[in-house]
Amino acid sequence: MAGNFADLTAVLTLDSARFSEEAARVKKELGETSALADLMSGKVSQSFRKQADAAEQSLSRQALAAQKAGISVGQYKAAMRTLPAQFTD
Repeated sequence: MAGNFADLTAVLTLDSARFSEEAARVKKELGETSALADLMSGKVSQSFRKQADAAEQSLSRQALAAQKAGISVGQYKAAMRTLPAQFTD
């Protein structure tokens, strides 16, 4: 039994150096993955911001058109939905 314990200790000692190398490699890869995730998060956030700004501008144009016509936005949207039917009549 004592001989087996000594063999086990020797194997663990030899593998600890490889474990340290692998742990350093994993730490490096996790750092690279984290940096890539931060970069992509910024790009996605910027893309969403552009889409939100475009939607806001579109809504502002609709509200401005409705205000000029003297009707509510709901009335303006309803009128725009029926516009194609007027062309086909």
